[in-house]
This record gives sequence, C-alpha cells and structure tokens, in this order.
Amino acid sequence: MPEIRDFYSRDLDAPNYNATRLEVDDALDDLIIKIDQILFTRKTEVLGAPNFGANLDDLIFSLTSNEDMIRDTIGSQIVEYCLAGDDGFSVDVQVQYFQTAERNGCYVDIFVNDRRVIGVLY
Repeated sequence: MPEIRDFYSRDLDAPNYNATRLEVDDALDDLIIKIDQILFTRKTEVLGAPNFGANLDDLIFSLTSNEDMIRDTIGSQIVEYCLAGDDGFSVDVQVQYFQTAERNGCYVDIFVNDRRVIGVLY
C-alpha cells in the first residue's frame, strides 16, 4: 500500500522553498512544515481540533508569558500533533528574550536531532 503524503504547503518566503513541489516526500520536511503550522496557528482556528496551535505572536507578546511557558507550550504542541513517536526525531525548543540599546526581542529556535531547522526572531 502506498504511503499517504501531505501537500507541500511551505510559505513562499520560507528558506528552501521549492515552487515545483506538490507533495512532501521527506519525513524531516513534513515535520518542519507541521511545526511551522503550529507556531503560527491560533487555537480554535482548525475545525475539529480546537486545541491545535501555539500562536507564537500571542505567546511572545503576552504579559504573562515567560521563556519556560513558551517553550513548554510549543513543545507540547509538537509532541501531540507532529511526532509519531517512532519517527526517530528528537525535537528541542529554545526560547530567549533579549534586550539591546536599540530594541527588545525574542529568539525562538527549534532543533531537530540537534540541528536548527526553524529560527524565529521577534
């Protein structure tokens, strides 16, 4: 029986975007796309999955969020919606707020098997 594959839904601005791909045929690409969807989806936006989504914007700019809470929220979403458990991937989420003379911000980095695959700067 053939393996079921997802549509290639990477954003046009994403690194390594490939306009000629129609489906995802690589397990790591599939995981990265799923994590990306979790990061920028608000809860209740996905019909039938009211708890899907971490909404990074709300987490980062919430007055009650801290680095540990953001990391735990993203990590639990990844475990629940992205990892099959037997796929051989180890995912680590790192969150760090920073302050400079010019601005305040936050780094969110997602590592898969000790390799950074997603980096977000706010």
